[in-house]
Amino acid sequence: MPVTYYQLDKSTTSIPAVSGATNYVDGFYGVNGTLEYLIMEVDLTLASTVALTTDISALISSMKIVINGDIIHDWISGSAPASSSAIAGRYGYFVNAIGGRSLTVPQAGDGTALKAYIAIPVGYILNTPTPRFEMSVGWYDANLVCGASSTISSGSVTWWARFNTACERSTRVISGTSFAFAGSSIEEQVVTRIPQTTMTGATVLGCLIQNDSEADEYATTGIRQLALSQFSMPTSMHRWASNELDNGVVAVAPGSGDADAALAQALASKRVGILFVPLYGLAAADLTWIIGSTTSTTRFFHPVLTAPLKGPREERPTQTVPARGNVQKTVVARSEAGTGN
Repeated sequence: MPVTYYQLDKSTTSIPAVSGATNYVDGFYGVNGTLEYLIMEVDLTLASTVALTTDISALISSMKIVINGDIIHDWISGSAPASSSAIAGRYGYFVNAIGGRSLTVPQAGDGTALKAYIAIPVGYILNTPTPRFEMSVGWYDANLVCGASSTISSGSVTWWARFNTACERSTRVISGTSFAFAGSSIEEQVVTRIPQTTMTGATVLGCLIQNDSEADEYATTGIRQLALSQFSMPTSMHRWASNELDNGVVAVAPGSGDADAALAQALASKRVGILFVPLYGLAAADLTWIIGSTTSTTRFFHPVLTAPLKGPREERPTQTVPARGNVQKTVVARSEAGTGN
């Protein structure tokens, strides 16, 4: 049950800029196998006055992944990071919450060589003659978190495939549902649509809720997910359920003044403005929420589906220890046990 890595594509142009937001579409062919993760390796070389404040994932404004014409992953950011933001990136938070792994290499705030790895859980059996990938990535202006006077002298985005014949589940990120809240702590009902899917046995892993600013702005009544509880749950209780409270949010904090900031990841007990609610394999049907807001705001709701991975699997040379690929177990284990931090 081997784990193998394959480099799919490398681009030196599809990188963030310091002259405003950018969007890129990269299409390329791959190889067959049981695809567990798509891994985005980001390398940036900065110049001028550099003042890195948080992880590179904060610059990702959108991510859409299409494999063989099938939309696998469709995510958008609810808000750009504030200038010199030290908060964990929204996309990195999301990927880590759904069983992926987004990490930026720690370094000093004035470091000029930035590197990050973002492993996106997919779970897809590639068995066509020439598997086709279409990757659409949006970037915010890099000056927001790399220093107002920094420049980018070079860089690259490399896409890797991690194949794993022991991968047990597929993961799909559904296009977000938007809802404009009136504010004044009025409780409102939101229905998040779950589309029909060809995934046999699909269930809802959880749902991401994003605000349009770097603030929660939830009413004191909390959030009620009708299939999860008969009562509204405080946002801190939802963060307990997802294990955020156990320092479950990871990012770099090179501008913190900590002498060890260049050697270790920074941990936090929450990420304001964004919340992942685990739903424990809920039946794939529309989600109903009761939410109040302290002010008028627009939120996005991104459901995440998972299903048993079925189909013909390519056999590769045998390794002795299987690396079980099961995002449902990962998310539930995160909810039920501490991280040990």
